[in-house]
Amino acid sequence: MAQLSKAQIVILLVAVLALGMGAGVFLHSRIAGPSSSNPAHVVSTYTADLGPIAPQTINVYVTGAVIHPDVYSLPEGSIVKDAVTAAGGSTEKADLVGVNLAARLQDGDQIIVPFLSEEGAICTGVSPPGTSTIQTRISINRATAAELDTLPGIGPTKAQAIVEYRNQHGQFKRLEDLQKVKGIGTKTFEELKPFISL
Repeated sequence: MAQLSKAQIVILLVAVLALGMGAGVFLHSRIAGPSSSNPAHVVSTYTADLGPIAPQTINVYVTGAVIHPDVYSLPEGSIVKDAVTAAGGSTEKADLVGVNLAARLQDGDQIIVPFLSEEGAICTGVSPPGTSTIQTRISINRATAAELDTLPGIGPTKAQAIVEYRNQHGQFKRLEDLQKVKGIGTKTFEELKPFISL
């Protein structure tokens, strides 16, 4: 066998080292997986942590035949039933037939839960099914005794008293003047207020 020259030995050693280094890099990449410095890898695995998104809220006014009439903040997407529940639920005198409990609420909505009249008849002036607010009110200056009788807390006697007061003193100039009628105090007036107009 011919003896290798020094130059050939050096070339052979360089080749062996190069092969060894190449094999080491290959094995390392197979074990460690894709390098985190690889931009494509960073983009494909990075997830931005934006934190929890605060839920949007709406403000609605709940009044009428509920336990605690007030303005309530509710999560966006709430329905009328959620608003009534937030107000402590309906009273025993409430007529929920006139309220669409499944209607979706919007910011600024007013929900008026109607009362039953003293005789148990449904209070007039309530919103039609599918809406959450009362659209029409009873005029205390133009309504008949029969129409006034349908208001919450007003029976035939008080309805007639309103008509007689109107005949003697003329039309009401303010809603608050209704309290001048005998038998209508502050509490009754506050119950009536959402349902009446001049």
